[in-house]
Amino acid sequence: MSFTQKRLKPKQKLSPVQEKRFLKICVVLVVVSLLWMVFAPGSGVFSLWKKRQELQRLQQQTVQLQKDNEVLEKDIDRLQNDPTYLEEIARKEYGLLKKNERVFEFPSRKSTKEKEKEE
Repeated sequence: MSFTQKRLKPKQKLSPVQEKRFLKICVVLVVVSLLWMVFAPGSGVFSLWKKRQELQRLQQQTVQLQKDNEVLEKDIDRLQNDPTYLEEIARKEYGLLKKNERVFEFPSRKSTKEKEKEE
């Protein structure tokens, strides 16, 4: 007999109780391993899912900010190069007038009706 044949023992048959115990241990190890794979902090499936959601949210936010940026760039360009637009903004937002212009303000119909009711 060779050296390796002497060291190997013949397979021993497990009793039914030992087989059940072995099977339970294997099932528990598999379940624990699966739970670890799903919920492991930083590298689990759940964590990866949350990171992908965050990535999608940030990508959507980036697209929206790029659109806003384009609108603002167009507005800046119009303010720098379009005197008519600049005049319109100056009149609407700041109440500026040209020389010899007058502003006539009329009371709204609502306010005149309210005054009549009060009398």
